Amino acid sequence: MGLVLVVSALLWLATRPSLSPRARMSRIPDAVPEQESFELANEADTVDNRPPTISPEPELPDSAQYEQAEKIKTQKFHIVLKKQTLSEISYKYYGSAGKWKKILDANRKIIKDPNKLIPGTKLIIPD
Repeated sequence: MGLVLVVSALLWLATRPSLSPRARMSRIPDAVPEQESFELANEADTVDNRPPTISPEPELPDSAQYEQAEKIKTQKFHIVLKKQTLSEISYKYYGSAGKWKKILDANRKIIKDPNKLIPGTKLIIPD
């Protein structure tokens, strides 16, 4: 009975792919150098006890290929303070009080009356 258990346990262990010598070698972090990766050519290499073939890592493409054609535009925001007007906000961001309509157009859904701004309202400041 004990011999049957030992033989069945050995057969079970021998058929587990995660317990093969190839799988155990891939788990060792120090076995693979940083600049080279090792791959076995096929199963016959492990039977013949030949060393694994070395295949170098592919060269990384030039990073200039991944640069964006146009820059990402960021949105400016402004939180309305007490007794602040669109003209004052326009002067702060554009240097001219006359461009308040530009801010109003960008915030039509938020601003109901341009003469009555609610303090704490977050306004989009377009470029």
